[in-house]
Amino acid sequence: MTPALPQPQPLSIAEYLLKARRTNRFESNPEEFDNLRFGYFGETGGLLAAVKKSGRDQLSEPQTASAAEELGDALWYLTSTAHFLGISADELGEHCLKRLRRKFGDNDRPAALPVTFRHIDALLDIYKESWDLDRTQQLGVLANSAGNLANISLTKLQAMSPPALREHFGVLISEWAVTCGCFALRTEDIARSNLEKISSRWPGETLEYPEHFDSTGKFPAHEQFPRRFDIEFIERDDHVVQSLKGVFIGDRLTDNSHEQDDYRFHDVFHLAYVAYLGWSPVFRGLLKRKRKSQRRIDENEDGARAMIIEEGIATWIFNHARRFDFYENVEVGKLDYSLLKQIQSMVEGYEVAKCKLWQWELAILKGFEVFRLLRQHRGGVVTVDMEEHTLTFQAHPTIR
Repeated sequence: MTPALPQPQPLSIAEYLLKARRTNRFESNPEEFDNLRFGYFGETGGLLAAVKKSGRDQLSEPQTASAAEELGDALWYLTSTAHFLGISADELGEHCLKRLRRKFGDNDRPAALPVTFRHIDALLDIYKESWDLDRTQQLGVLANSAGNLANISLTKLQAMSPPALREHFGVLISEWAVTCGCFALRTEDIARSNLEKISSRWPGETLEYPEHFDSTGKFPAHEQFPRRFDIEFIERDDHVVQSLKGVFIGDRLTDNSHEQDDYRFHDVFHLAYVAYLGWSPVFRGLLKRKRKSQRRIDENEDGARAMIIEEGIATWIFNHARRFDFYENVEVGKLDYSLLKQIQSMVEGYEVAKCKLWQWELAILKGFEVFRLLRQHRGGVVTVDMEEHTLTFQAHPTIR
């Protein structure tokens, strides 16, 4: 008999909110309240759109899968809005349970503190068999409550008595919880997944990189990337060549396009992947550092299919970046989330899937920062430092 895995400690609403607040990029912004309440309305609308799409398109995600992420994002905005208005996490949880008991005809009773998502799930489990709830109807109820929040001014909310304000938000989060139940989703799972998502996207001040994929002890030195190395980009007429310690590597690169866009310098993106992800099947092949001591790794992680995926990602991002001045004015933390999410789906099943979204963002933004310098100076030396996770540029000396 397989032993049961230990269940994690219940996630309290207070713990969730504490971690969620670390990623509140609207804090101290004069429009923080509007950003939060409209964000909740937007995520609710996104949920309805995802459900519609899954019913319309044959290849869309199942409704439950597509709903989970939208409900997690909605939770982030709703709890953040409540915190902005001075409602504590336990007050929010207490009024959620109170509203649910009233909805199901149960007697009210004091809530055990701290209130956890498991308390909410347990209450939903008790009554789910007797639910007479239509999913479509519940989505309408949720949308209506989100619309009411978006339509009420901060002044009016602040004019409410504290009990009335807590009751108002108890209704909002209880409708969110019931909607989770309508999709057979547990609120604790939704909250945990959302925390994992936001920590992958916005890690806070401390960046913790994972162990190198070719770390010592797993692979011999000759199969590891050099931890620090320089690649020189040299432009000759209509193409670029690259050299490592004076030895030319790879093929001559042109723009491969009717329109000149300097794609000839695009190998800098692969170097950025080495610096910030510790990954690049393309450059592992160029540097002859394929991990042949382990056949499956050599074939699957360092082989042709992985290289094609990497080149596909680089080309796809390049085409996206062209429309936005090659990300010249995009700050760290502001790169399109849907782009990062798409990349994550493209590398699913490969070792690099372990890398966080913030690593991809750094690799992309720093890669384009150096790309713009290569364009400006028509070549130069790019230094990769895998230990410091940096990608730096040095122009060629001016020839007099």
